[in-house]
Amino acid sequence: MRLTLLFLFCGCMMAGCSSKVLEPLYPTDGIQEFNYRQGLPNFFSKVKSRKEVTVAYLGGSITATRNGWRDITFNWLDSAYPGASFRQVDAAMGGTGSALGVFRIDRDVLQYNPDLIFIEFAVNDAGSAESIYKSMEGIVRKTWKTFPGADICFVYTLLESHLSALQGGNYQPSAAAMEKIAGHYGIPSIHMGMPVVQLLNEGKLVFTGNPADHPGKIVFTADGTHPLSVAGQNIYAQAVIRGLTKLSDFAMSKPHALKIPYIQDNWEEARMISLTDVTTTGSWELLPARDPLSTMFVKYLPEIYKAKTPGTSCTIRFSGKILGVYDLVGPASGILDVIVDGKPAIEVYRFDAYANYYRAHNYLLKELPEGDHEVTFVVTGKQFDKAAILAKRNIVITNPLDYEENTWFVGKLLLVGKLR
Repeated sequence: MRLTLLFLFCGCMMAGCSSKVLEPLYPTDGIQEFNYRQGLPNFFSKVKSRKEVTVAYLGGSITATRNGWRDITFNWLDSAYPGASFRQVDAAMGGTGSALGVFRIDRDVLQYNPDLIFIEFAVNDAGSAESIYKSMEGIVRKTWKTFPGADICFVYTLLESHLSALQGGNYQPSAAAMEKIAGHYGIPSIHMGMPVVQLLNEGKLVFTGNPADHPGKIVFTADGTHPLSVAGQNIYAQAVIRGLTKLSDFAMSKPHALKIPYIQDNWEEARMISLTDVTTTGSWELLPARDPLSTMFVKYLPEIYKAKTPGTSCTIRFSGKILGVYDLVGPASGILDVIVDGKPAIEVYRFDAYANYYRAHNYLLKELPEGDHEVTFVVTGKQFDKAAILAKRNIVITNPLDYEENTWFVGKLLLVGKLR
């Protein structure tokens, strides 16, 4: 560690930046609010050189919230460094995790030539540690293959169900998995939930409740997940600002070299495929630009295809083992039959208990054996009890005409592999 610190000290002096170095540079035992690791040297080098810098935020609904931690931290940077010119890229999408983020990052982030990318998926990533390794490492490797001078910072949020882990001095499972990737690549991380837990333990905060019922205390969320903008989002933001303030002491141009992967079959080759690149049958309609759904989702899905006639299908022939769809779920969504390598069809619902409104979603097939495959998605048009599904969330259908169709709205196909 002493040799590492000396090297960074000398490098910083040669670059003409502050003589301060980060401490600790690598993870310490137990959970930390900050793990500085190799810092954000390229970003702060550009900032302190008064250059134009682009800050991207890739995450879920907590990051998508207007005037939340994303906007607060961006505005702080703009205020703290008036000599630099800042541009924000909002690539946050509610209800999605790193399994979609690794496919989205090319179009939604990398095309804007980012200097700093915040990645926030600790709440929405509920899969296995191995699946998180693959998608998060894919995001890192995709970024540094294209922009080795871009810096990355992992930021962690929390659910009410994560509190016991954090209060016991441990990361929640998703953040623990992400820390493995962060540690492997020297990426700094900030757990925005740590000050929340501290305030909770001090009796100053109620995690979930109605602010009117708890005078004199901070009420963090109303639903156990999403911070209330007035108080909760600012707690998250201040944790990031504290981390950025410390990280600013280490500024130098230092392109990131890609090391040996943490997981060999990570998803760095993840890509989105247009429906026009595969075999289709039946009746497909490209929604016009003026269609309400096109207008609503144009930022992330510039093309949306609609198929409602039973038997309409698309067939993908590929080499690899990961395939999925990037589509819309909502009132008019229906059921698909998915046929994998000629085996009996799997019935897949593109309608769920949250489908009383339209939202972008994704579905990934269970991982296939490495090799050549043929997968067909078929629109079934089957009737099913949508009201019963919505009733799980106490949603009552008041506009039945909106639910009559059993349609599939497709934006892109998701592939880790190559088309044949």
